[in-house]
Amino acid sequence: MTGCCDRVVTENRGCLAGARGTAGVTPPSFLECSVPRRTPPIVAVLLAVSLLLTGCGGKTSTATGSSGGGSSQSQTSTAPQGQASTGATAAGPQCPSSNTKNFAKSRFVLHTGEAFGAFHRYLYKPYQAGSFRKGTPGRLKAFVKAAAAALFIKRQVRLATEDVKANPTLCKAVAAPLAKVGDTISGAVNKLKGGDASGITDANTSIDGIKSSSASHGVTVKENPSPNLNG
Repeated sequence: MTGCCDRVVTENRGCLAGARGTAGVTPPSFLECSVPRRTPPIVAVLLAVSLLLTGCGGKTSTATGSSGGGSSQSQTSTAPQGQASTGATAAGPQCPSSNTKNFAKSRFVLHTGEAFGAFHRYLYKPYQAGSFRKGTPGRLKAFVKAAAAALFIKRQVRLATEDVKANPTLCKAVAAPLAKVGDTISGAVNKLKGGDASGITDANTSIDGIKSSSASHGVTVKENPSPNLNG
């Protein structure tokens, strides 16, 4: 043993040597030199054993340090995961590295064609014609069709969004704006009831942006001019 163990032995030797040098004094024992003389014998034994075990037990200290290091490593590895999760959430939907559904592009074209065709036929064109203005003949009928079209569009957009998320190229290009179009159009119809047509123009701008972005990635959306709202 090294360190404190050597120190204890050295001190004991000095203690014993000092005692031998004093005339008429009986040399003290090893343990008596290790602890104060007024400490009871049993306590002295316990203290000496404790000193040897804790003071010279380098392995115990090393194990504790190793355990602490493991905890530190665990915390360090957890932080990057949290950062990765936050980054993924901020970036929008997670996109696959390869197609996860057959004919994803074709399905996307089909559903967006139905949705955008319904929007232009039952909302945008009637808006341009002034069919939603107060006092216009057929205004109530136009609103009924617009409300039905909004539900139809929302469903078609939801299906198209699922298709887009199955294709890595389209997912990165249009998934985020496409997912918002359904709610945007529903909100536009509600605004129309109060005489505010800004929602219609905003929705049209979003649709044009999605079509343009899709076309730039080689996928052209062809609108169905006569979609079946009951289909």
